[in-house]
Amino acid sequence: MAHSQPTTYRELADVLNSIPLLLREARRARGLSQRATAEQLGMSFSTVCRIEDGRDGMVSNALAVLAWLDQTPEAGE
Repeated sequence: MAHSQPTTYRELADVLNSIPLLLREARRARGLSQRATAEQLGMSFSTVCRIEDGRDGMVSNALAVLAWLDQTPEAGE
């Protein structure tokens, strides 16, 4: 599949920010509990809970890196 333009760091951050809501909505639409979802994803129950609550460290770290990458460096940095 060809992309018309490169994905920006901001667009990637927007996707990452959407993961908690997307996961919750998809899980509920499928009629699954967090525990059943965790089993299907091969994750722990607590990881699914943290992702849905927006408390997953990996997502937070990825967002911080994307924000940093999206910054225009000042001269001499």
